[in-house]
Formats: sequence, structure tokens, C-alpha cells
Amino acid sequence: MDKIKYLIMGGGTLILVGILLKIMGIEGPWVPISFAVGGTMKLAYLILGVRFGRVKLGAEIVLLIFGLLLIFTAVYLRKTEQMLHLYVWFLTGGVVVKTLFVVLFIRKQKRFRKELAVE
Repeated sequence: MDKIKYLIMGGGTLILVGILLKIMGIEGPWVPISFAVGGTMKLAYLILGVRFGRVKLGAEIVLLIFGLLLIFTAVYLRKTEQMLHLYVWFLTGGVVVKTLFVVLFIRKQKRFRKELAVE
């Protein structure tokens, strides 16, 4: 069951690769493929972790959803000239909210694993 942690690590790595490719200006399908596969791997980690009882989700999942909505809205706003000035605000807000989710998620998982170890 510990092998599912490679899903989250691999997914995060692919998303980081996608960000780096985007920054370097590489054209082609590699950036969206990297983001899509990385996001799918992270989602698979959450689903398998909950299914096998290794991950405990709570209210922090709302932060993840809200952060993703902000980031997707920022991507949409980037393509519209009238709202381009809001792009940076939405993107920054989405990244901050998702970072807060990650911090809370890790803290909760550490507590949950300690509880499992005690039982």
C-alpha cells in the first residue's frame, strides 16, 4: 500500500516539469500532457488512499477545490483581453489556497498515521 505514495510524488514531479516547460517556452503538447497526467496521478493517490484507509479527508478538501477553481479561472482570464489584469490575482490566490491545502493535508495525515500506529 505504501506504493501509492509514488503516485503523488510522480504527479507532483510531472506538474513541476509542466511548469518548467511552460516557463522555458516549449511548444507542443508536452505541457498540457504533463499537467493532465500529473493531476490524474495526484487524484488517483487521493482516491486509492481514501479507499484503502491510508488517507483521511476532511474540510480541507474545500480548499483544494476552491484553489483549483481560482487557477482554472485565471487560465480562462488570461485568454481574455478585458480581464487580463485579474489573471495575476486569481492565479496568486489559487496558488496560495492550494499551498494552504497542502500544509493542512500533510499535518492531518501525520496525525492520522500517528493515530493508526497507536491503535
